[in-house]
Amino acid sequence: MNPFFLFIVLTVTSFSSYLCVAQKSVVKMPKGRIAFSSDGNLHDTDDWGATAFSLALIHYAGLEKRFVHYDYNNHLGDSDKNWEQVMTDAAKGGAKRFGLDARKVFDDQSEKEAAITNFVKEANSSNKKNPLWFICAGPMQMAYDMIKATLPEKRKFIHAISHSQWNEVHNHSENKKTWEDMKKDFPDVVYHQILDQNKSNGEDDFYSHITNWKWLLESNNENWKWLYNIDDTGVLDLLTKGRKESIEKYFDISDAGMTYWLITGGPYGGNEKGGWKEVKALFENKPITNSTPTPEVVFESDDYIFLEAESTSSSLGNWNLIRKGNKNYVKSASGFAFLEFNGNKPQIGNPDSPLQYEFVCPKDGNYRMVLMTSKRLEGVPSDWCNDIFVKMEGDFESGTNLTKSDLTNYIKVLQEGNEATAELEWHWAVQAEKEKHKYYDVIYNFKKGQKYKLTLAGRSQRFSIDYILLYNSDKFGLYDAKDFFSKKK
Repeated sequence: MNPFFLFIVLTVTSFSSYLCVAQKSVVKMPKGRIAFSSDGNLHDTDDWGATAFSLALIHYAGLEKRFVHYDYNNHLGDSDKNWEQVMTDAAKGGAKRFGLDARKVFDDQSEKEAAITNFVKEANSSNKKNPLWFICAGPMQMAYDMIKATLPEKRKFIHAISHSQWNEVHNHSENKKTWEDMKKDFPDVVYHQILDQNKSNGEDDFYSHITNWKWLLESNNENWKWLYNIDDTGVLDLLTKGRKESIEKYFDISDAGMTYWLITGGPYGGNEKGGWKEVKALFENKPITNSTPTPEVVFESDDYIFLEAESTSSSLGNWNLIRKGNKNYVKSASGFAFLEFNGNKPQIGNPDSPLQYEFVCPKDGNYRMVLMTSKRLEGVPSDWCNDIFVKMEGDFESGTNLTKSDLTNYIKVLQEGNEATAELEWHWAVQAEKEKHKYYDVIYNFKKGQKYKLTLAGRSQRFSIDYILLYNSDKFGLYDAKDFFSKKK
């Protein structure tokens, strides 16, 4: 072999080995565990992508076992229901995609107390050799409440991290406590304020031109494509026109910069000026694996009430029973049958052809109602044929911000995703609309052994229902319920 060529080969090989070692050495997270609190449900949409990327960074750094807490939608009070759902996909969906324990992920709009309980458990188990690194990526009220609930003697082992003055001083709606309040009231906590990753590294940081991130979309990795699409560049215009002029140009996952700073050393030399190049290098050095799968969620029989739509003794009226083999059958229906409403008009109508279902509650608790639904458009707009009326009778209280009167009278429940969901497929209906574009979870506080009567009534033509699910929302989150019962059927 030509000596000069041999020199080139050896040099390139050595340089490639150096790159591999260099990338592995980037991960220098201090001892301890990782906790997050983020918003994403009002004001600013950068948390959608930042949440998903933070979870991916933990995976690609090989730190899955250090992940112990993520609460999201932490803008308390005012909230946007559509944004809440995107954050659920980013947080709970991201955890499952990247091998993190999704049981440690909590929606503050519906699982606030469970989030506080989990955070307190982790904080109170902290010590000098195993501190809790707490990334504060939203308004500080939720972070304040969680720290307040911890044992005072354990707070010196909590490291709170922030990079955003907006988050630190935000006091809108029920969010009153600030970063300065935390420092004043909990002086034993260790506080780290790092550079804001919005343009801290010019055009190469975590907030940069969208073309810097095209490698995700152009890869053969479905998880990378998902990361690209969950950033607000790809999602927000489906929900609002508020930032269209900026999201067409910029990919914004700036809050993920705190995660990168921590996994590369934190206060011991962590990189505050990382960006797309560092993310790409880290991702390419470790392929996605399923070596740490999320434990399977298991529902016991008293955790839910499951009702097939066709299992009613009521006269069907304008409901048609659709079985497998019918031209309008939607595949994968539970029990190979469902009901399709054919009264009223495709867009609107009064309650028609009521269907009643009686059941006994298996134990005390808050039970959230969700429906498995479909729509058949026949050429009408895609946000038609997508809703139904429901009401409940019996000895219960409201478990949500709807009143009991709202729940004992007919209220409209609509298919999630609205015009974004495809027809002739099964999709969840998870929220009620009380006023125009004001959406609410449907949760009933039931009593063990009590008998209840649920009534469904048709609203829009060619809307179909496969089954009704009422699950214990004190024990399980919406993501877990949807995932479990979609597979179960």
